[in-house]
Amino acid sequence: MEATTTAPSEAMEATTAPPTAMPAAVAKPDDGAMAGPVYAPSFASYWKPPTDFYGQPVRGGTLRHLYEDPLEHANVWGASGGQATRMRLYTDNHIVQENPYNAGEIVPDLAKGWTQKDDATGVTFFFHDNIKWHQGEAFVCEDARFWIETMLSGEGLTASRQKGNLGFIDIDAVKCLDDLTLEVGFQGPFGVWGLAFAKNNAVVFQKDWFLANGEDARFQDLSQGTGPFLWEEGQRVGVDTQRFERNPNSFKGDGALPYLDNVVLTGILDESSQQAALLAHQGDWHWVRNWGQYDAYVAHPQIVTVNGSTRGHLQFIQNVRKPPFDNVRVRQAVVMSIDRNAAIAVLQDGHGTFGQVMPPGAGWDLDRARACAIPGWCAPEDMKAQRAEAKKILEEEGFDFDKTYIFTVESDQQVVNRATFIQEQMRLVGIKTDFDQLESIAYDTQQFDGSWGDLNDPFMGMNEYHGSKSFSDNMWVPGAPPHIQELQQQVDDLLFKLSTTLDQAERKLRSDELQILIMNNYWNLPVYWEQEAVAFWPEVRGYVHAAQPAGAHVKMEHVWIDPSHKDDKNNSGQMTGVPGGF
Repeated sequence: MEATTTAPSEAMEATTAPPTAMPAAVAKPDDGAMAGPVYAPSFASYWKPPTDFYGQPVRGGTLRHLYEDPLEHANVWGASGGQATRMRLYTDNHIVQENPYNAGEIVPDLAKGWTQKDDATGVTFFFHDNIKWHQGEAFVCEDARFWIETMLSGEGLTASRQKGNLGFIDIDAVKCLDDLTLEVGFQGPFGVWGLAFAKNNAVVFQKDWFLANGEDARFQDLSQGTGPFLWEEGQRVGVDTQRFERNPNSFKGDGALPYLDNVVLTGILDESSQQAALLAHQGDWHWVRNWGQYDAYVAHPQIVTVNGSTRGHLQFIQNVRKPPFDNVRVRQAVVMSIDRNAAIAVLQDGHGTFGQVMPPGAGWDLDRARACAIPGWCAPEDMKAQRAEAKKILEEEGFDFDKTYIFTVESDQQVVNRATFIQEQMRLVGIKTDFDQLESIAYDTQQFDGSWGDLNDPFMGMNEYHGSKSFSDNMWVPGAPPHIQELQQQVDDLLFKLSTTLDQAERKLRSDELQILIMNNYWNLPVYWEQEAVAFWPEVRGYVHAAQPAGAHVKMEHVWIDPSHKDDKNNSGQMTGVPGGF
């Protein structure tokens, strides 16, 4: 079994209804070759810092970013992980990005604008003409084209983290019209391409750097990039303090960004040490790891706290490639054995929500009555009775209670604590498990090659979890029994229908159909949806709490330091007012 709890994870692919704030920029059928983009907003039209709350931006200063894991590697393309994302988003760019000030809106990044085909079967990107790689070479369209090709083929990577995410693209219809214009054709109509290109780790690398330096460079070299910050010289990845300086050739707003001169990223595994560092003002900004930290920060007279509705979820997956978890009734019984309300109370101090496949309360959430009609998906009136029913199902299916099942867990203390809770819940129905703890790189490798145990936890999003082209497709195919492969084909067919449906109401119907199929087959279990919080000292200004915890705000290009606020007090107990929070 592989059951892990989530390490800091991405929000689902779409936490709300389709992003109506993303302009379609549709070309007329007879447009032919276009001289420029239909949609190319000015920088000032979308870059709108919340000055009413923070005051005017101030240039200069250093932000000390406290992070919760060792800074082991930087390969967002083939291994990913939070530490890699934090480092690469300082140094790299997307083709387009989410607006940090307006969740769900897609705005320019490397592309200054775009034109979507009238039938939504493709998009043409037009790049800024003054982009330089950090080593001095000009960014050209071929860099982006080659990046897409590599993400879809996986060639040169241990595994492509974007293969499933970009699976709607027709690779034969991706071509450079000139050095600054990229035409991308889709396999069919696809209305949310902007979200795919803006995924947190969908950052573009330089073709020549990729070909010349091999995979070691993807893990260890941060010197290439086009992003807001440059990796300071003389460093090596693997050291838990990494320093970045302002990119003097930044193309954003004709050099308007970033506001900061420097960022110092420090990885600290021990949660008590994280808390002590922020309270001692040895760091300026911290993504809260537990609710004890949160309480300490809230009580502090200077530290500002902000809480958001959905950080991610505690995910639990049973490996259907291995008996007895290829049996849907066994999977159902395991799900029924877990007291999800107790998980929220014990692991989250109540800061969580009971939900299903997609985030509760958001645009894609399944109607509660339909969800609760499926056994195990809603809180029972009598958990003891449900647990007894689960054990009876296991007995009827001939479950081997004498065997110890392998529970693969990423060796992060928070993850281990959460997995221990699930382990104890299963023990109450007689299921014995033993942990196989792995560091993050080894953990990702096992997910890719299928050598993990019987229970597992990958990342978020229906396509990322359930599509056969996803990074985690090994949980189902290849090697899965025929009836599981048939189920995979049903899921793939529904994912394709969902991706090619543009009408929002019809998309919701298809989404519901897919979620019900997943739930009836107990494909995975979001044990709970957790709230997310960050904390920072009062001189940190401009921060907006993004809908996705690993989204646009991690670049920190929109944050500034205003020393005039360093002695501000009266922030004790603050939970409202910070942009993006509640």
